[in-house]
Amino acid sequence: MRLSVAILALVSSSLAEELHWAYAPPVKAAVQEAAHPVDALLADLWQKNHLKPAPPAPPRQWLERAAYTLTGLPPSEDQLRRIEASPDEATWKALIDELLASPAYGERWARHWMDVARYADTRGYNFDQDNRYPFAYTYRDWLIKAFNEDLPYDRFVKLQLAADLLSDRPDHPDLAALGFLTVGLRNGPVETLDDRVDVVTRGFLSCTVACARCHDHKTDPISMRDYYSVYSILENTNEPDDKPVIGKPSDEGAFAKYQEEVAKLDEIDRDARQKIVDHVRAKENFANYIDIAWTAKKENWDQGKATAEGFKRGKLRARAIIAWRDFLNEQAWTDSGSARLKQWAAEMDAAADAAARKTLCDALVGEWLGAGEGSELATLGAKGNCPLSYDVNRISEFMDQEDGNQRRQRGSAMSKVMAEHPGSPPRAMSLSDRKDWSQAVIFLRGNPAARGDTFEREWLSFLGGGKFPEGKNPRLSFAEKIADPANPLTARVLVNRVWAWHFGAPLAEPGDFGPQTPRPELLSLLDTLAISFNEKGGSIKELHRLILTSRAFRLGAVGPAENNSIDEANTRFWKWNRRRLDFETMRDRVLATAGALDTSRTGGRSVRLEEESSDPRRSLYAFVDRYALPGTFVSFDLPHPDHHSPKRVETTVPQQALYFLNGPLVLRQASRLVSDPAFKGLADDRSRVNAIYRKLFRRDATMEESALALDWLATANPSDYTPRLGGHWEVRHGPETGAPTEDLASFPIYADNVWKTGPDPSTAPIRWLNVGAGGGHVAANHVMVLRWRSNGAGQVRMLGNLKRTQQGGNTLAWRIDAQGKPAAEGSLAPDSSIDGNGPWIDVKAGDTMDLVLRAPEGDSCGGVAWNLRVEGRESPQAPLEEIASFNRQFPTSNDPAPGATAANPWADLVQMLWASNEFHFID
Repeated sequence: MRLSVAILALVSSSLAEELHWAYAPPVKAAVQEAAHPVDALLADLWQKNHLKPAPPAPPRQWLERAAYTLTGLPPSEDQLRRIEASPDEATWKALIDELLASPAYGERWARHWMDVARYADTRGYNFDQDNRYPFAYTYRDWLIKAFNEDLPYDRFVKLQLAADLLSDRPDHPDLAALGFLTVGLRNGPVETLDDRVDVVTRGFLSCTVACARCHDHKTDPISMRDYYSVYSILENTNEPDDKPVIGKPSDEGAFAKYQEEVAKLDEIDRDARQKIVDHVRAKENFANYIDIAWTAKKENWDQGKATAEGFKRGKLRARAIIAWRDFLNEQAWTDSGSARLKQWAAEMDAAADAAARKTLCDALVGEWLGAGEGSELATLGAKGNCPLSYDVNRISEFMDQEDGNQRRQRGSAMSKVMAEHPGSPPRAMSLSDRKDWSQAVIFLRGNPAARGDTFEREWLSFLGGGKFPEGKNPRLSFAEKIADPANPLTARVLVNRVWAWHFGAPLAEPGDFGPQTPRPELLSLLDTLAISFNEKGGSIKELHRLILTSRAFRLGAVGPAENNSIDEANTRFWKWNRRRLDFETMRDRVLATAGALDTSRTGGRSVRLEEESSDPRRSLYAFVDRYALPGTFVSFDLPHPDHHSPKRVETTVPQQALYFLNGPLVLRQASRLVSDPAFKGLADDRSRVNAIYRKLFRRDATMEESALALDWLATANPSDYTPRLGGHWEVRHGPETGAPTEDLASFPIYADNVWKTGPDPSTAPIRWLNVGAGGGHVAANHVMVLRWRSNGAGQVRMLGNLKRTQQGGNTLAWRIDAQGKPAAEGSLAPDSSIDGNGPWIDVKAGDTMDLVLRAPEGDSCGGVAWNLRVEGRESPQAPLEEIASFNRQFPTSNDPAPGATAANPWADLVQMLWASNEFHFID
């Protein structure tokens, strides 16, 4: 019995000591020196599993695969000719080197890493101020440069965690690497730090450390101590308000104008803060503050009570009341306090009524303001906790809700200039260490209000643990531990992702290398690639060369049928996985084949892909709004940027096909392609069909394909390609100028069936401004614009009625603008309504007709109801019909409305081919 127990104990001990495969050092497989390691290891696996590899794919397909996986763009005609003419190893390696040397390579692989880093250009739900990150793009541009320059991976890791500690000057471009930490979701300080713990540990280590926030990990050997060690490192950082400039705009004149704009906004903000300083120090307010602070002390007010009572006493600021209460409590009611203030407090206690107390406060204030330098009261006023000492740099601590709203509006104006002005210099979304580090502490059950014992920060226990070196920055030490080639996870994680981005499937689960992920069947291949990666100095380009020169990368997509009964899912890579293009590659391929894509420049600010002006830009430059992710991104599986994404999901939904029928970009580019004079000048329709195939597929159309296309074109009815008179509505707002303006913006929030500028119209950035299908409310100093945009040609007029919905108030002004010029105008007095028709207006596709509503006498214009319609006819002889109703067609999205029908059947043919599997799949 004792022997059995002893044996069981030994077995249990042995099992406990056995390391999980991902936590053990990688082991390089023995491969013959002349053999390619990928092919040799796969061949061994195939032999053991009785699998026969697929035959090689045609050389053209090798190149198409490599071009799309390395650059996200089609190969050039010259490159295709070369590989077809000489499909040998020398040509193949030369073409790989060309693709790796292309700037497009860095763009493609930066987009992959942006998924890992949960990149976005906005902070998330935040509508009381501009929620953009004006300089998120500098992190994306740093990634492009890092990949193109083949930055060693250990340096790549360390700069994204500690660039401020590794750079030799405060304007170093590498500071932009810290965007890895700072471009995430903002949802309060604790949640922001939790997001950073997650992106660091899953992004570099594929470990779910964030699961140990509230308790030790349930399945992995990750403790709360591990989590809070990382948390505390990131907690002891600050982000500067004035972000470091890391470059100069190319246009010196634009830069000078930008500086002027910034100086104006800084002065406006400083003046606003100075007014609050003056308010706090003004004689009458000063007396009121100390009077009400005396009562606050006696009755033990909280800030809510101080807010209510302060409002009654001339809009005194609650935080200033509480600051005076606390200061006087220290100086007027303690033995060690001020003799003069203790005297005043005693007199206040003895005063008969409020009038007597006011007299005492006035007397003290007069004495205080007239006190000479060095006197007791002057010395008290200079103390750091005395409200009189608060200058423009500290006065924000006293700001109330209205002050905060106004300051956020000023901040939004500054953010807008930084994000949009052509002279705005690039800045890094950097961070730095706090001056004084706090100790690591565990939050009991993850509750920041329930803090346990403090402890010394340590390296992750499941990777060996141990305290960080004395006297060395913990964040830098942490980064070095992750980047250390001896770390068994870092190289494996990166190699696994690179393999998946090339082959369409990983060697191991990319999101979690923990004990719940079983030992990969191809661990020997993963380990061999990881060790080779480290031996080559962490060169990602060398890793690409190793993978792409393998025979496995060049296998055909169809192999022996008998393999399917053994490995139908192709987990052992005995054939090529056919892969659908992701969104960015798909869009870029559309633009490239249409001749619209501009690849001559890399980097720059993010652009909104829904705008026509953005058509020439590659898709990775898209403005990514994490709160309002465009529907096209969602339809085509762009990962949501709220979280780190180790891999993309792939769906097939109707919206994807509809995009190629109705998508504005597809319509524009199809029309562009077939409107090209060179295309129109071709000898005959058969030549045009072939030209389309050459552009889209880099091959000639077959006889059957050509015949089918020509037969379809012959059946097209020209009348089907004349857009009918119609249009769509848009809701906009802008500054009040008294005349038509182009400076209009869309509303940021649609909720409760209403467009508005903030969750609550009464406290929104533009107070009270809101628009619903049947009515809304206008705001002072702003215009509300209900815009109808035509998608055809003809004559139109706006008709309907306007009605004031509440009694009293100020006059409301209205105006109808056509193509940016006034066509009719009037006013609507309180308690009145108006019915009628606007003037007839000639329009063509794209023209606009606006109903503009203003509140020239202030916000008290009340609400207004409306019933707006548009009547039209395609010619004076055509019958009149209603073509638009604001109520029925009320826009509930800011996404661009579908464009008119394609201009001609040739454009339809292009769209059909763009929607084909041949266009969307590699191989």
